[in-house]
Amino acid sequence: MEEARNYMLTILSILIGVLTVYSTLRLTKDFSRQPQRTRAVRSSLVVLVISAGLGGMHLLGRRALTGFTTEGRSLLISLFLYMLTLAGILYLFLRVRMILGERDQLKELAYRDTLTGLLNKNGMDHFWDHCKLSEQLSVLYLDLNRFKSINDTLGHHTGDLLLEAVGTSLQQFTCKGKRHIFRVGGDEFVIIAKRCSRKESEQLALKVLERITRTYKLESHELFVSASVGVTISQGRIDPKQLLQEADSAMYSAKQLGSGRYAVYKQESRIPSVKLVSSSRAQ
Repeated sequence: MEEARNYMLTILSILIGVLTVYSTLRLTKDFSRQPQRTRAVRSSLVVLVISAGLGGMHLLGRRALTGFTTEGRSLLISLFLYMLTLAGILYLFLRVRMILGERDQLKELAYRDTLTGLLNKNGMDHFWDHCKLSEQLSVLYLDLNRFKSINDTLGHHTGDLLLEAVGTSLQQFTCKGKRHIFRVGGDEFVIIAKRCSRKESEQLALKVLERITRTYKLESHELFVSASVGVTISQGRIDPKQLLQEADSAMYSAKQLGSGRYAVYKQESRIPSVKLVSSSRAQ
Protein backbone atom coordinates (compact mmCIF):
# COMPACT_ATOMS: atom_id res chain seq x y z
CA MET A 1 0.00 0.00 0.00
CA GLU A 2 2.84 2.35 0.89
CA GLU A 3 4.48 1.73 -2.45
CA ALA A 4 1.22 2.33 -4.32
CA ARG A 5 0.76 5.57 -2.39
CA ASN A 6 4.21 6.73 -3.39
CA TYR A 7 3.57 5.91 -7.03
CA MET A 8 0.32 7.89 -6.88
CA LEU A 9 2.21 10.86 -5.45
CA THR A 10 4.68 10.61 -8.32
CA ILE A 11 1.89 10.45 -10.90
CA LEU A 12 0.15 13.39 -9.21
CA SER A 13 3.40 15.35 -9.39
CA ILE A 14 3.57 14.66 -13.12
CA LEU A 15 -0.05 15.78 -13.59
CA ILE A 16 0.69 19.02 -11.75
CA GLY A 17 3.59 19.60 -14.13
CA VAL A 18 1.37 19.01 -17.16
CA LEU A 19 -1.33 21.30 -15.75
CA THR A 20 1.29 23.98 -15.08
CA VAL A 21 2.50 23.85 -18.67
CA TYR A 22 -1.06 23.90 -20.04
CA SER A 23 -2.05 26.86 -17.85
CA THR A 24 1.07 28.76 -18.89
CA LEU A 25 0.32 28.19 -22.55
CA ARG A 26 -3.25 29.42 -22.10
CA LEU A 27 -2.16 32.54 -20.24
CA THR A 28 0.48 33.41 -22.85
CA LYS A 29 -1.81 32.84 -25.83
CA ASP A 30 -2.05 36.04 -27.93
CA PHE A 31 0.05 37.70 -25.23
CA SER A 32 1.59 40.36 -27.49
CA ARG A 33 -1.83 41.46 -28.77
CA GLN A 34 -3.21 42.24 -25.31
CA PRO A 35 -3.27 45.74 -23.74
CA GLN A 36 -0.37 46.59 -21.46
CA ARG A 37 -2.46 46.25 -18.28
CA THR A 38 -3.73 42.83 -19.33
CA ARG A 39 -0.19 41.69 -20.15
CA ALA A 40 0.96 42.76 -16.68
CA VAL A 41 -1.84 40.78 -15.01
CA ARG A 42 -1.16 37.73 -17.14
CA SER A 43 2.57 37.92 -16.44
CA SER A 44 1.85 37.94 -12.71
CA LEU A 45 -0.46 34.95 -13.08
CA VAL A 46 2.16 33.06 -15.11
CA VAL A 47 4.73 33.61 -12.35
CA LEU A 48 2.25 32.42 -9.71
CA VAL A 49 1.23 29.35 -11.73
CA ILE A 50 4.82 28.32 -12.41
CA SER A 51 5.85 28.89 -8.79
CA ALA A 52 2.88 26.96 -7.43
CA GLY A 53 3.32 24.16 -9.99
CA LEU A 54 7.03 23.63 -9.37
CA GLY A 55 6.52 23.97 -5.63
CA GLY A 56 3.76 21.35 -5.64
CA MET A 57 5.79 19.02 -7.83
CA HIS A 58 8.81 19.35 -5.59
CA LEU A 59 6.79 18.72 -2.42
CA LEU A 60 4.98 15.67 -3.78
CA GLY A 61 8.13 14.33 -5.42
CA ARG A 62 10.09 14.64 -2.23
CA ARG A 63 7.39 12.87 -0.21
CA ALA A 64 7.28 10.11 -2.79
CA LEU A 65 11.06 9.69 -2.68
CA THR A 66 11.28 9.64 1.11
CA GLY A 67 8.33 7.25 1.31
CA PHE A 68 10.03 4.65 -0.86
CA THR A 69 12.07 1.97 0.76
CA THR A 70 15.77 1.92 0.12
CA GLU A 71 15.23 -0.74 -2.50
CA GLY A 72 17.28 0.57 -5.36
CA ARG A 73 14.77 -0.17 -8.10
CA SER A 74 11.80 1.65 -6.52
CA LEU A 75 13.89 4.64 -5.58
CA LEU A 76 15.48 4.78 -9.02
CA ILE A 77 12.12 4.63 -10.84
CA SER A 78 10.66 7.43 -8.74
CA LEU A 79 13.72 9.59 -9.16
CA PHE A 80 13.75 8.96 -12.91
CA LEU A 81 10.07 9.93 -13.31
CA TYR A 82 10.57 13.05 -11.21
CA MET A 83 13.62 14.22 -13.15
CA LEU A 84 12.01 13.31 -16.46
CA THR A 85 9.04 15.49 -15.63
CA LEU A 86 11.23 18.43 -14.69
CA ALA A 87 13.24 17.97 -17.89
CA GLY A 88 10.01 17.83 -19.89
CA ILE A 89 8.74 21.06 -18.37
CA LEU A 90 12.05 22.77 -19.03
CA TYR A 91 11.99 21.57 -22.65
CA LEU A 92 8.41 22.74 -23.12
CA PHE A 93 9.18 26.19 -21.75
CA LEU A 94 12.19 26.53 -24.01
CA ARG A 95 10.07 25.38 -26.92
CA VAL A 96 7.32 27.84 -26.06
CA ARG A 97 9.85 30.67 -25.86
CA MET A 98 11.22 29.74 -29.25
CA ILE A 99 7.72 29.58 -30.76
CA LEU A 100 6.79 32.95 -29.28
CA GLY A 101 10.05 34.41 -30.57
CA GLU A 102 9.35 33.09 -34.07
CA ARG A 103 5.83 34.46 -33.89
CA ASP A 104 7.13 37.89 -32.92
CA GLN A 105 9.54 37.77 -35.87
CA LEU A 106 6.71 36.82 -38.23
CA LYS A 107 4.62 39.59 -36.74
CA GLU A 108 7.41 42.08 -37.42
CA LEU A 109 7.60 40.89 -41.02
CA ALA A 110 3.83 41.13 -41.38
CA TYR A 111 3.43 44.53 -39.71
CA ARG A 112 6.65 46.29 -40.75
CA ASP A 113 7.60 47.90 -44.04
CA THR A 114 10.91 46.33 -45.07
CA LEU A 115 12.17 49.49 -46.80
CA THR A 116 11.54 52.16 -44.15
CA GLY A 117 11.16 50.06 -40.99
CA LEU A 118 7.86 51.81 -40.25
CA LEU A 119 4.55 50.05 -39.70
CA ASN A 120 2.67 49.11 -42.87
CA LYS A 121 -1.02 48.76 -43.74
CA ASN A 122 -1.27 45.51 -41.79
CA GLY A 123 0.18 47.32 -38.80
CA MET A 124 -2.41 50.05 -39.23
CA ASP A 125 -5.24 47.51 -39.37
CA HIS A 126 -3.86 45.98 -36.17
CA PHE A 127 -3.81 49.44 -34.56
CA TRP A 128 -7.43 50.17 -35.49
CA ASP A 129 -8.51 46.75 -34.20
CA HIS A 130 -7.03 47.47 -30.76
CA CYS A 131 -7.65 51.18 -30.23
CA LYS A 132 -10.51 52.44 -28.09
CA LEU A 133 -13.44 53.70 -30.14
CA SER A 134 -13.90 56.74 -27.91
CA GLU A 135 -10.21 57.68 -27.72
CA GLN A 136 -9.15 61.08 -29.05
CA LEU A 137 -6.89 60.65 -32.05
CA SER A 138 -5.08 63.03 -34.35
CA VAL A 139 -4.31 61.73 -37.84
CA LEU A 140 -1.63 63.31 -40.03
CA TYR A 141 -1.46 62.26 -43.70
CA LEU A 142 1.91 63.04 -45.30
CA ASP A 143 2.81 62.92 -48.98
CA LEU A 144 6.15 63.73 -50.64
CA ASN A 145 6.07 66.34 -53.40
CA ARG A 146 7.57 65.50 -56.80
CA PHE A 147 8.28 61.92 -55.76
CA LYS A 148 6.84 60.43 -58.94
CA SER A 149 9.02 62.61 -61.16
CA ILE A 150 12.10 61.72 -59.08
CA ASN A 151 11.24 58.03 -59.33
CA ASP A 152 10.65 58.21 -63.07
CA THR A 153 13.68 60.38 -63.85
CA LEU A 154 16.35 58.93 -61.57
CA GLY A 155 15.01 55.40 -61.23
CA HIS A 156 13.37 53.28 -58.55
CA HIS A 157 16.65 52.75 -56.74
CA THR A 158 16.99 56.47 -56.02
CA GLY A 159 13.32 56.59 -55.08
CA ASP A 160 13.84 53.77 -52.60
CA LEU A 161 16.84 55.55 -51.11
CA LEU A 162 14.72 58.66 -50.65
CA LEU A 163 11.90 56.71 -48.98
CA GLU A 164 14.41 55.03 -46.71
CA ALA A 165 15.85 58.40 -45.69
CA VAL A 166 12.38 59.84 -45.07
CA GLY A 167 11.43 56.77 -43.02
CA THR A 168 14.53 57.25 -40.88
CA SER A 169 13.60 60.89 -40.32
CA LEU A 170 10.05 59.97 -39.33
CA GLN A 171 11.23 57.33 -36.88
CA GLN A 172 12.18 60.04 -34.38
CA PHE A 173 8.51 61.03 -34.03
CA THR A 174 7.51 57.56 -32.86
CA CYS A 175 6.40 57.47 -29.23
CA LYS A 176 5.50 54.02 -27.90
CA GLY A 177 1.90 53.84 -26.80
CA LYS A 178 1.13 57.42 -27.90
CA ARG A 179 2.31 58.04 -31.45
CA HIS A 180 2.47 55.54 -34.35
CA ILE A 181 3.80 56.06 -37.88
CA PHE A 182 2.78 54.03 -40.92
CA ARG A 183 3.79 53.83 -44.54
CA VAL A 184 0.52 53.28 -46.40
CA GLY A 185 1.59 53.86 -50.01
CA GLY A 186 4.53 54.54 -52.27
CA ASP A 187 5.33 57.97 -50.81
CA GLU A 188 2.41 58.30 -48.41
CA PHE A 189 2.78 58.15 -44.63
CA VAL A 190 0.28 58.38 -41.78
CA ILE A 191 1.00 59.52 -38.23
CA ILE A 192 -1.60 58.70 -35.58
CA ALA A 193 -1.22 60.44 -32.23
CA LYS A 194 -3.30 59.65 -29.15
CA ARG A 195 -4.61 62.33 -26.80
CA CYS A 196 -3.29 65.07 -29.05
CA SER A 197 -5.06 68.44 -29.12
CA ARG A 198 -5.45 70.54 -32.23
CA LYS A 199 -2.63 72.87 -31.19
CA GLU A 200 -0.34 69.93 -30.49
CA SER A 201 -1.33 68.37 -33.83
CA GLU A 202 -0.40 71.53 -35.72
CA GLN A 203 2.90 71.76 -33.84
CA LEU A 204 3.60 68.13 -34.73
CA ALA A 205 2.77 68.81 -38.39
CA LEU A 206 5.22 71.73 -38.45
CA LYS A 207 7.98 69.69 -36.82
CA VAL A 208 7.45 66.89 -39.34
CA LEU A 209 7.58 69.30 -42.27
CA GLU A 210 10.70 70.98 -40.92
CA ARG A 211 12.36 67.60 -40.59
CA ILE A 212 11.28 66.21 -43.97
CA THR A 213 11.59 69.33 -46.13
CA ARG A 214 15.32 69.50 -46.84
CA THR A 215 18.08 68.46 -49.24
CA TYR A 216 18.82 64.73 -49.35
CA LYS A 217 22.19 63.37 -50.44
CA LEU A 218 21.44 60.10 -52.21
CA GLU A 219 24.63 58.57 -53.60
CA SER A 220 25.58 60.88 -56.50
CA HIS A 221 22.37 62.94 -56.27
CA GLU A 222 21.42 65.91 -54.12
CA LEU A 223 17.67 66.38 -54.10
CA PHE A 224 15.58 69.00 -52.35
CA VAL A 225 12.33 67.36 -51.32
CA SER A 226 9.33 68.86 -49.57
CA ALA A 227 6.15 67.33 -48.21
CA SER A 228 2.51 68.20 -47.67
CA VAL A 229 0.54 67.22 -44.56
CA GLY A 230 -3.17 66.96 -43.90
CA VAL A 231 -4.43 66.94 -40.31
CA THR A 232 -7.71 65.78 -38.82
CA ILE A 233 -8.83 65.14 -35.26
CA SER A 234 -11.42 62.57 -34.20
CA GLN A 235 -14.68 63.85 -32.76
CA GLY A 236 -16.57 61.29 -30.72
CA ARG A 237 -16.68 57.71 -31.91
CA ILE A 238 -13.71 56.74 -34.09
CA ASP A 239 -14.33 55.89 -37.74
CA PRO A 240 -10.94 54.87 -39.24
CA LYS A 241 -12.06 55.16 -42.85
CA GLN A 242 -13.52 58.63 -42.34
CA LEU A 243 -10.46 59.89 -40.45
CA LEU A 244 -8.12 58.75 -43.21
CA GLN A 245 -10.34 60.31 -45.89
CA GLU A 246 -10.46 63.60 -44.00
CA ALA A 247 -6.68 63.70 -43.50
CA ASP A 248 -6.10 62.73 -47.13
CA SER A 249 -8.47 65.48 -48.32
CA ALA A 250 -6.70 68.04 -46.13
CA MET A 251 -3.34 66.89 -47.49
CA TYR A 252 -4.42 67.51 -51.10
CA SER A 253 -5.68 70.95 -50.10
CA ALA A 254 -2.29 71.65 -48.53
CA LYS A 255 -0.63 70.70 -51.83
CA GLN A 256 -2.71 73.33 -53.60
CA LEU A 257 -1.40 75.96 -51.20
CA GLY A 258 2.19 75.20 -52.13
CA SER A 259 5.00 72.90 -51.09
CA GLY A 260 5.96 72.37 -47.45
CA ARG A 261 2.52 73.22 -46.06
CA TYR A 262 -0.08 71.58 -43.86
CA ALA A 263 -3.84 72.00 -43.66
CA VAL A 264 -6.30 71.11 -40.90
CA TYR A 265 -9.64 69.55 -41.71
CA LYS A 266 -12.51 70.69 -39.54
CA GLN A 267 -16.16 69.70 -39.60
CA GLU A 268 -18.65 72.06 -37.99
CA SER A 269 -20.87 70.37 -35.45
CA ARG A 270 -24.16 71.62 -36.93
CA ILE A 271 -23.23 72.26 -40.52
CA PRO A 272 -22.63 69.24 -42.78
CA SER A 273 -20.19 71.10 -45.03
CA VAL A 274 -16.46 70.88 -44.37
CA LYS A 275 -13.90 73.67 -44.52
CA LEU A 276 -10.15 74.02 -44.17
CA VAL A 277 -9.35 76.29 -41.29
CA SER A 278 -5.57 76.34 -40.96
CA SER A 279 -2.52 76.25 -43.16
CA SER A 280 1.12 77.02 -42.64
CA ARG A 281 4.41 76.79 -44.49
CA ALA A 282 7.47 75.12 -43.01
CA GLN A 283 10.40 77.45 -42.78
